[in-house]
Amino acid sequence: MTYVERESIQPGWSVWASDGEQLGDVIRVEPEAIIVKKGGLIPRELAVPRDAVVDVETGRVEIGMTRSELEAKS
Repeated sequence: MTYVERESIQPGWSVWASDGEQLGDVIRVEPEAIIVKKGGLIPRELAVPRDAVVDVETGRVEIGMTRSELEAKS
């Protein structure tokens, strides 16, 4: 597994929750959050706090929260 710094996260990378569920893809990176586009019938954006990121590989970001935990914080 190749570790990539959080600062190198790029649009288009997939974002995965701690329970293995894919949350969506990064659409932009802001100073305090990573904005993820969630697919489905009604696409929407989720703001993932940068401090929730636990692992980063090229093309893949893992966070230490489930979708439910993330949505409860939003």
